[in-house]
Amino acid sequence: MERLEIILIDIKKSKLDTLIFDDLKINPSQAVRSHFYNHTINEDVAFKQIDSLQNLMTPSGTGNVLLQELKLGAIIKDVMMVFSFNPVYGDIILNFPEEELFSGDKKTLRNKVKKIIESLIEMKNKYGISKVRIGIEPAADDDTCLFELEETVQNNTLEELVDKLLYQP
Repeated sequence: MERLEIILIDIKKSKLDTLIFDDLKINPSQAVRSHFYNHTINEDVAFKQIDSLQNLMTPSGTGNVLLQELKLGAIIKDVMMVFSFNPVYGDIILNFPEEELFSGDKKTLRNKVKKIIESLIEMKNKYGISKVRIGIEPAADDDTCLFELEETVQNNTLEELVDKLLYQP
């Protein structure tokens, strides 16, 4: 079983809490397990102990949380979120089982993928995310990246992007 990844690249740390807690509405009850390190108290902390990811990631930091599910335009189950931030910017990797997008009837899957891509485009524009890579783990590699959402979705309509994800070689 392969895993899919969505990588949000160069998110401003100052917008991290709004993205995670307000827009994605992630709360501690969704966390199956997590690992973060608090540089202020020099201790590991769980997601449920975090009031502000922005503060926790200052000056820089990494961490991860496994979520039962994440609503990203549509529900995706068993999502591992990996955070990696420098003093100003960072990346978030969303990693999940491929069957979340490849199991079920075609019409339902197509609608789900379309909602996810629309949500990513909206998030990218709202938060000034420089790039979103979508592909098979590891999506950071050009060989396994199916497509990128950059400044504008050039040369591809939304339907073409849905096809690239659903009908990958």
